[in-house]
Amino acid sequence: MTDRAERRDTRTLLMMQGGAVIYAGCSFALAAVMIYIVISAAVSGGGSAITLPVGGPATQFDLPGMVPPFSDAQFTEIEFTASRLSFGASILYYAPRALTPLAHGIVAIAIMVLVGQVRAGAPFGRGVVRGLVVSALTIAVIGSLNQILFGYGVSLARWELLGETGLLGGYIPTTTFDFAPIFIGFALAVVARVFTVGSQLQHETAGLV
Repeated sequence: MTDRAERRDTRTLLMMQGGAVIYAGCSFALAAVMIYIVISAAVSGGGSAITLPVGGPATQFDLPGMVPPFSDAQFTEIEFTASRLSFGASILYYAPRALTPLAHGIVAIAIMVLVGQVRAGAPFGRGVVRGLVVSALTIAVIGSLNQILFGYGVSLARWELLGETGLLGGYIPTTTFDFAPIFIGFALAVVARVFTVGSQLQHETAGLV
């Protein structure tokens, strides 16, 4: 590899590492802000925009302001500022807003470690393996947990906020569970295993070349 190519690769790695550091910092800062907002909303019983599905005959509304009028119009969901929402329901509904940037920050740190190992000439180091394992667990666990928390949060919020309004319309199941985070986490775990084997080979061949 020529000196020019080496310098170009070094600059690229530095840019990637710097970008990962900035992204991680921004993600953790956003997560901290969102945690504050989530806790504040939970303590105050809402106060933030909330979107809930509605259903059943109670969703029939007369809309005199519409031209032409649609007396049989149906709303599938409504958005409003929540109030009188219990602490538990509020935490469940809003928690994914804080967990998502937290997951991004953790994965960004893993990328930073990986780039650092490549710069140090040890791309199969133990730090890389640990970073991949942490990333796999973060994506699989938080990606799945977000869906579960949000699903239960929506269900509880509907019963608490719409139960006495005639808009509840019975139970409405949440969207189908997305297994993509689990699959991505599994794929990263396989890559981590490959890097583990590479780390062992790198250790065994150290000093032979």
